Amino acid sequence: MNKEKIVSKSVGMLLVTVMALSILGCVAAIPVAVMYYEDQEKYHAKADIPALPDKVYAAAVSLAEEKELKITKQDAEKRIIEVTDGKQTASLSAKPLGDDKTEVAVVADIPKAKDRKEEQKELALRVIDKICERLGVTYTLTTK
Repeated sequence: MNKEKIVSKSVGMLLVTVMALSILGCVAAIPVAVMYYEDQEKYHAKADIPALPDKVYAAAVSLAEEKELKITKQDAEKRIIEVTDGKQTASLSAKPLGDDKTEVAVVADIPKAKDRKEEQKELALRVIDKICERLGVTYTLTTK
């Protein structure tokens, strides 16, 4: 009988733990929608990421430094960064949307690829992809 109580309590604790992890995991499992669109000159990508703006901005700065990109504009207070590799340019801004949520906007420009819009689109989406990857966030693509 004592053994049955121990097994029963263990199973109960296991179920409570699994339920708690499931509930906590649901927030991280909800994919972020990344919206992208183009204007006449550049591609834009936007996402509402479940992370603090400072954390998103820090991830962007860290990625730029790791890739040894030239930072052409940086404003930590406004959480804006613009980088280039000499051929293509991307800028990112991280604006707070509330508790632990940030609107990330990326603009990509490849001046010599004006007639090759897919390259600009790919660059804008790649920046969002790398930020989401760094923050452990999954996403889905949508168009405007």
